[in-house]
Amino acid sequence: MPSAVYLLALAAFVVGTQSYVFSGLLADLAADLNVSVATAGQLLAAFAITSAIASPLVVSALSRFERKRILILSLAGVAIVNAATAFLPVFEGFLAARILVAVVSAAVMPMAGAIGASLVPPEKQGQALGIILSGLTIAFIAGVPLGTVVGGLFGWRATFLFAALVALAVIPAIAFGVPATAPSQSAPKADWGVIKRPVVQLGLFLIGMSFVAAYPVIAYLGPIITLTTGFEGAAIGAMQSAIGFGSIAGLAAGSMLADRRAFVPNMRVMYAALAAVLLLWAAAFALGAPGTVVTIGFVALAIFLTSAALIAPSPAIEKALVQADPEQSALTLAMNTSVIYLGQGIGAGLGGLVVGSLGFGVLGFVGGAVAAVALLGALLYRGDR
Repeated sequence: MPSAVYLLALAAFVVGTQSYVFSGLLADLAADLNVSVATAGQLLAAFAITSAIASPLVVSALSRFERKRILILSLAGVAIVNAATAFLPVFEGFLAARILVAVVSAAVMPMAGAIGASLVPPEKQGQALGIILSGLTIAFIAGVPLGTVVGGLFGWRATFLFAALVALAVIPAIAFGVPATAPSQSAPKADWGVIKRPVVQLGLFLIGMSFVAAYPVIAYLGPIITLTTGFEGAAIGAMQSAIGFGSIAGLAAGSMLADRRAFVPNMRVMYAALAAVLLLWAAAFALGAPGTVVTIGFVALAIFLTSAALIAPSPAIEKALVQADPEQSALTLAMNTSVIYLGQGIGAGLGGLVVGSLGFGVLGFVGGAVAAVALLGALLYRGDR
């Protein structure tokens, strides 16, 4: 595998870290800005929904420019906006900043994936895309928990400065270690026809529903950990690291299966697993006795399995999108990024509604039901894969 593929995973690390770095201290952010935790959670939703809208539009608009240059400029923008965010005084300013950084970062994952896929033969694209996606999982193991620790020591605003420094540190590695690529010669309007292909529609539907299903839990994981384990501050970061370990397990399995099994049968098994795993969160609240060893262990296991089941389908879906038309891979991967963020935004918003009206205990049932809808879509699919 070319070393540049591993360096491109660092771009994904930046995106994963800056997207969720403040989530472990959501309650502290809410208290200092005089808003509810449910309202503060909408910062995640605003970022996700804006990214969903911006990603394919930004990639389409920039399709004639060299991909590596776009990637580097996007990472620089992420650093600048996050550094400025740390000093904003009111919630409305944070909301505007999260919208702005969503636009600035919209091209990072599509460009990294398209560059990586172009560096390897088709039979290794699942592995290459899995390696790049592993940057997101490492963000959950190291980036987000370390950001939570930094915020616990120096205040939650320091998490945004931490995210800015991470982005700045990655730029030289991309600049000197990743080869330049030729810009796409396809007109942006012609590119959009790829969405008519059934396998592209199925892949986008499934990946979006994954995040709608999981994000009612993930967006409020900090408060959920506190309620079920009694942990606060830096201890939440330690529990959050289970997301990264679970994601690595999911990516390892998903990358292998992406290159060995047919796409649709693979998806049917994976979405049945996701629906089952999300129901564990209902059991976590049913255990009661917050802070006991049994409850802490069960919650850690639920975090691990949720992240594994959420991430496992991604390499196969991205491979299917790339192979639908390799010349349009940047745009199909941008669409993939778009529906991921749309799913995150809808999921976070859904979670806020559920928490505000029914409480945290039913989030697992809601997520499991959404995953079951995705499974039904895979079962009913009658396309060419």
